[in-house]
Amino acid sequence: MPWDVEIRESVLGDLRWFGRRTAKLLLTLAIAALESDPLAETRNSKTLRPNPVAGRELRLLGEFRVLFDVDEEEHRVTVVLVGEKRGDALVVRGRRYEAHEGDPSE
Repeated sequence: MPWDVEIRESVLGDLRWFGRRTAKLLLTLAIAALESDPLAETRNSKTLRPNPVAGRELRLLGEFRVLFDVDEEEHRVTVVLVGEKRGDALVVRGRRYEAHEGDPSE
């Protein structure tokens, strides 16, 4: 049974930053991956350290990151943020984003 994938309104703004073609591709790839098995621990999908933004991360096309939460009880995935990985930084809408990094001492 496929998972329900919910996209936050703010994510649409994140996607627009990349342009129409890239945004559509990212959205299509993310939904396909998250509908099938959002809890799979793979090279491209992992659980993040505790942080206030999201519990999991999906890597797309090498450089893009989709941060999302999973509600197992409701069988729902909520996409929280989409950004681009540049070096060790996550860039969202052209700015470095740090709220997802959590406490490195944990």
